[in-house]
Amino acid sequence: MTAKKLSVLLVESSNADAQHTLSKLALAGYVLEQRRVDSAKAMRSALSANRFDVVLCSYDPPGFGGLPALDLMQNSGADIPFLFLSHDLREETILHAMRHGADDYIFKGSLNRLTPSIEHNLREARIRQEHRAAQLALQENQTRLHAFIADLPGMAYQMLLRNDGSVTFPYVSEGCQALLGITPQDLTHVSSLFEALLHPEDFASYQLSMHASAEDLSFWNWEGRILTMPDNETKWINLRCSPRRTGLGVQWEGIIFNITQSKLAEFEIKHSKVQLQELSSHIQDVREQERIAIAREVHDDMGSTLTAIKLDIAWLAGRLADNPVLAEKARSIESLVDKCTTAAGNISRSLRPSVLDTFGVIAAIEMEADEFELRTGISCVVEHGKEIAEIPPDISIALFRIFQETLANITKHAQASGVEVRMQDLDGILELTVHDNGRGISKADRAKPRSFGLRGIRERVEYFGGRVNIDCQTGKGTRVRVFIPREAGRATAEDLLAQQNLF
Repeated sequence: MTAKKLSVLLVESSNADAQHTLSKLALAGYVLEQRRVDSAKAMRSALSANRFDVVLCSYDPPGFGGLPALDLMQNSGADIPFLFLSHDLREETILHAMRHGADDYIFKGSLNRLTPSIEHNLREARIRQEHRAAQLALQENQTRLHAFIADLPGMAYQMLLRNDGSVTFPYVSEGCQALLGITPQDLTHVSSLFEALLHPEDFASYQLSMHASAEDLSFWNWEGRILTMPDNETKWINLRCSPRRTGLGVQWEGIIFNITQSKLAEFEIKHSKVQLQELSSHIQDVREQERIAIAREVHDDMGSTLTAIKLDIAWLAGRLADNPVLAEKARSIESLVDKCTTAAGNISRSLRPSVLDTFGVIAAIEMEADEFELRTGISCVVEHGKEIAEIPPDISIALFRIFQETLANITKHAQASGVEVRMQDLDGILELTVHDNGRGISKADRAKPRSFGLRGIRERVEYFGGRVNIDCQTGKGTRVRVFIPREAGRATAEDLLAQQNLF
């Protein structure tokens, strides 16, 4: 049997009774640490200086003990099992002692109940101690939680969607006042106040997202506007909470943030981005107009001038037939004029292919592909859907310039032997695909800050509300897919300013 340590405070004036009690405990297998007292002063000193497992106190006069000893321990704040030992077995005496707060009352003439009573009361004391520790930990956690919630930049809450469809707020933090303009007490008592604050244009999306979260118990994340009380100020809020099913319905615990400033910043960023896109588009338009003007001047003015020079040289050569040296010189000059005419035509086409304006973007792409194949020796096959309606001029120019840029990248980097091009109309979405069989573009190359070609492609496409997909595998080439809606969904800076004015 394993020895058990027991620290005992013995309040006993009788030496014989004290010895009898201690012997009984020793026989029960306890290794005793005991202190015996017989006065209030000694007991008070012992309680303050030591920690005891149990107090065994005589209830028999004369001497100190009984109820005064029990009162002393209770007043000290100690929670120690307190057992009376007595020769008095009168029922009224026992009841009086127990009602006063003693844990047990044991007959000194037979201490057989002493050990079981000590064991029982030690267990009860441990349970009380663990309960107090748990209560203390709970209080500390609640204090920390309340402090944390008080510092949150928003409103913590519990919301219950009852089985009958009604909504209540069992808990709302103090942040309610700053966020919504109403007190937590008002919202918990009149839960309909929250839905009354929702912006009319956002009410339907709020209801839809709430019921979707309730149906499959998914995380609820909703953004929308409220009109706060009492000044009807518009705020953007972000509601984030987790649901759980209860007997009363579905309950969410979460937090509502004020995201008005971040929304304003978001609109400002979008506005700046749109302004940059508009500026970029304007620059592209100006460049195209300059290209058109220069190409026209090269084609019309320079071309007609070179043609006139060639005619004059031909006329002059006919009159120099009797002078072989001068005739040869005239033919040499005529050859130079032909080269200049060819160069002027090439310059004019590179600036702005006339076929783009005359026959459209598909014909221009086919011609550009043929010239690319002749120039580089890389096979370039163009396919297109048979039924492609007329494409708006600004989109045609964008698609053609994107195609030119992809061919330039293939020439510089791809080390390809073949290129496949496809143009099609997918229910109002124009798709241009350029696929080469070269070495591919690595992610690092695509992420380089000076990859202006790819960046220019993205900017052109994004301006029209489209998107770009670039797929590549090492050794299997690169596929660039461009999607642009015919009805370009581009937002203007004025559109975004109108949205920003909703605040």
